[in-house]
Amino acid sequence: MTSPARIHGKAQGSLVLDLLRERRRTLGIEAISATLVQRKTLLQRGALIGLTLLGSMLGLWTLLLLQTALVRSQMGQLEQFEAQAAELQAQIDARNQKLAAIKNTNQELAQALTSGRTSSALLTALQLNTPVGVQLLSVDTTNDLLIKGQAFDPYALVRINAFQLQLQGLAFFDPKAVQLTKVERQPSVAQAAPRSGSGPEPTPEAGPLAFEIRAPFASLDPQRQLALLQQLGSDGMARRLNLLRSEGLMP
Repeated sequence: MTSPARIHGKAQGSLVLDLLRERRRTLGIEAISATLVQRKTLLQRGALIGLTLLGSMLGLWTLLLLQTALVRSQMGQLEQFEAQAAELQAQIDARNQKLAAIKNTNQELAQALTSGRTSSALLTALQLNTPVGVQLLSVDTTNDLLIKGQAFDPYALVRINAFQLQLQGLAFFDPKAVQLTKVERQPSVAQAAPRSGSGPEPTPEAGPLAFEIRAPFASLDPQRQLALLQQLGSDGMARRLNLLRSEGLMP
């Protein structure tokens, strides 16, 4: 019986220990001595393949590093552009807000300049529509129109009601909101008839009716307002309104 450990042949001038010789024969595999003869060639080939793979990996890694650096550079530029764009947008928004505020202020000033509250047309309308026997004591246009006055007899209350109806018919005011808010009789005064001796006392005369009327202003579009101003002969205000409309400060 052959021992499993045998010394077989020579390879490269040295003894080669082939422990699986019998097993190789059974399997029909080439003896290890023949394989060892090609060891140098196999090592060189393996080394070349390994170096090639290593070089490929190094090249790929270098490309990845370069691409990463390029991407970071581009991202840095994009971040700069984004920051500049955000800054420009903030400046544009701030300027738009200032322009909007200036436009609103100009429109408010334009409306104030052409408002019926401060125009001579309103005074003209009140003068033309105040009945005989009605005296206006004060006119306040701070918010709504607030008129304080007095009416004289005979038919003082009728005169006040007629004045209220006249105000409801004016385009300056909301007709449904014109209200008579106060009516009261003023203290009576004695007639200025001279007394003769022990004659009768002078007959007291009823005092006037004091009243207050509140009339909220109506919202008039510029075209209707212009027609009203022209109708009441307020030519200066009408020209001012046309000028503001031509400058785009009013619709």
